[in-house]
Parts: sequence; structure tokens; C-alpha cells
Amino acid sequence: MSPPPGERQPNAASTVNDDRVSAIRSNARSAIAAFEAIGTLARAEDGALDAVPPAAPRDPAQEHARLARTLCALRHLADEFGQLSFGDVLRAANDRYALAGGDYSRAATGPRARIAAELISICEAGITAPTQHRGGFWPSDTLASLHGYAGRRGLDFNAAVTRLTTRLITDLRHYANHQGIDFQAALASGFRAHASQQLRAGGPFETGQPPGRLSPAPGYALPGAVSFRMVPTNQGVVVSPADAEWLLTRTAARNREREQHGYPASPRDTDDQRVLAAALAEATGLSPAEILGGLAPQIADRVQQIEGGPQAAAELGREHGRTGAPPYCDLGIDGDATALFHALGETEWMTDANHSYRVALVIAYAEAYRQAAGPGPSPADSPARIAARDFPATSPAATPADSSRPARGAGQAPRHGPRPGTQ
Repeated sequence: MSPPPGERQPNAASTVNDDRVSAIRSNARSAIAAFEAIGTLARAEDGALDAVPPAAPRDPAQEHARLARTLCALRHLADEFGQLSFGDVLRAANDRYALAGGDYSRAATGPRARIAAELISICEAGITAPTQHRGGFWPSDTLASLHGYAGRRGLDFNAAVTRLTTRLITDLRHYANHQGIDFQAALASGFRAHASQQLRAGGPFETGQPPGRLSPAPGYALPGAVSFRMVPTNQGVVVSPADAEWLLTRTAARNREREQHGYPASPRDTDDQRVLAAALAEATGLSPAEILGGLAPQIADRVQQIEGGPQAAAELGREHGRTGAPPYCDLGIDGDATALFHALGETEWMTDANHSYRVALVIAYAEAYRQAAGPGPSPADSPARIAARDFPATSPAATPADSSRPARGAGQAPRHGPRPGTQ
């Protein structure tokens, strides 16, 4: 039956887009709520917060849910900070907790547990009833508090946020002990919620490869009906073992290539390599080291592809410029370069992690095209050659620390523009 005259029929694509926009906003509220909690902790450590009374006893199931939501919000916060590695923060918090003696004397850990209870309440309020603020993504008063906290301790902004996040997670563990909650179970619940929310906001990670082109690496075989858990990474949510294998290969190769040039691997790429290897190990019954060993040939091939990428881009640019073919990207290196990336096998979305390499490809192609098409600068000083030599030096997380919204880790720019709905 047709809809009544003048009544708009629902559009499935519009509904999906609206749902993603809603999810993106919800995830942003969670990140801001965690940011507010971090700012409150900074004020507490500066002595600008009144003594917090003991938390009122609550139902353990209710407290488990509140704690899980706070941990989920902290994970969303890490997504918004290009230089914040949640894996590193969690390991540092575990070390700090162990040094404190774990669940030693309730009297000794009571003040930290009370602060954690207050911060959970602040985070809950920020998620369910966020306050309005102007002037940027992050609340300006909280930004000011954190910059002041950093300055008084001789820290840069990102180091201060990392320190406070570590301390908050440590305090949350003490709080869990006082409330009789299984912290690891709450953390797992928070991680599952974060993965589902990220999947709803951005969809699954896409390799960009046609189905059927991925094959198991030598050294292990993926069972036909393998059970694979959804894995959130800084590059997107991975939902299949084949995609996990493909992304692990490229992430591990990027880490290795940077290290070979004397640059540290990106902490966020290191996180992704760890969680992807662990997920594949869980699915296959092998160890993460065995997974990486099985992928060693593919990783080595990808390292060579990265090394030769700018030269391959330049050769393609020279061919197109010499023959007068329409360029695959804007020669001013702005705009969409999807055609160029696909021609060079760069099929996943651009992220902070691969941004430097992608820029080097565009510069090399555009410069070579211009030189082949007409008079240009000396090849010895051309941006193409500079890009081919120096692209690993560019940090994948070069957003200024005092930006109103630090760099996002997943889906920053195209296949040369943003993944739909991520900005």
C-alpha cells in the first residue's frame, strides 16, 4: 500500500546515517564525561577539591555497571587523543596498583576509593545529562585546569592527561575492592560496550579488498567456522579474522619500517598490533608470537612496499604527466586522492597512523606529474625525492596538545577524506 499523499516514506540509507550520527554524538559525550572526570582529579590533586565523604553502599550489580560505563568512557577519551595509548595507560595503572600492594589496608586506600566514587558520579552525570559549553570540543574550564596542572608539574599537556588517566584507573581498582566488585569483569564489560558503540558509529573496519582475495598466512590456517570476537582498534572495529590478519600485517609492517629508520613505533599502532595478534591467537589457539611469525613473509613484503611507495607513486606520476593522462589527485596535494591510493594498493581509510605515508605518496605523484608535464624544479631538490627519503619522520599524531579537539585515532581523513560520519 502506498503512503498517504504528502507523507514521506522512510529512507533506509538516511536512517542508517542518522543512527551513526547519534552514535558519534553519544561516544563524544562519553569522551567529554571522562575528560571532566580527569579534570576533577587534577583539581583534587592540586588540593582544590573539598574532602570527599565515603561513598554510600550500593547494589554490587549497579556499581559494576557504573564502573564499566566509566571505563568505557575512558576508552572513548583515548580515541580522541592521538597521543594517548589506552594500552600503555592500563599497564601503567596495573603496575601502580601492584606497587601499592593491590587490595592492602582498606584504611590506606579509602581516600583514593572515595575520590574514585566521586569521579564515577561525575562521569555518569556527563554521559546522561551533559552540560552545555562553548568554544571547542572540550570544556574550556576543564582544559584550563589540566593545562594549569601540567604547567605546575613541568609536564606537557598529553603527559598530564596520561598521568591522570593512569591514576584514575588505579583508583577505580581500589574502589572496586572496597565495593566488592570484580574489576577485570567490569573492564571487560566496558571494552565490549566500547566496541559495540564504535561499531555503531563507524561501521566495521574495511580492508577495501574484494572478497576472497585474503588467504591465511603460512604457519597457521584459519578454521572455516572460527569464533572471532569483535576487536576495536585505533583504525576501526575489526569483525572478521581475515580483516584482522590483513590489518595486523600492515600495522606490524608500519611499526617495523619506522623502527628500521630509527623512529619509534606509534604507541597506538603498538596497541593495535598487540590486540590484533591476541585476537587471532585466541581464535586459532596459537600464541601471539606464532601469529606474527606466520605473518612474517607478508609483513616483510609490506615493509618493502612502504619503502618503495613514494618511488612507485613518482613513476606513476611521470607516466601520467608525460602522456597527458588526467592526474589521479589534485596536483596542489589537496582534495581527494582515492584513485591514486587505490592504484597503489592503499585501500583502507586514512588514519593518523598511515597519514604520513599517504601524504608522501601524494607529494611524490604530484611533483613527478608536474615535472613530466612541463618545466619544474631540479629533481635533486624535488618534494618527490624528499618525500621518498624523509616521510617516516612525520609523526602520525602531530596535533598540537592544546588543540580544542586532539587528533582522533580512527578514520581521520579520506581514503583521502574523512570516513563518512567520523568528523
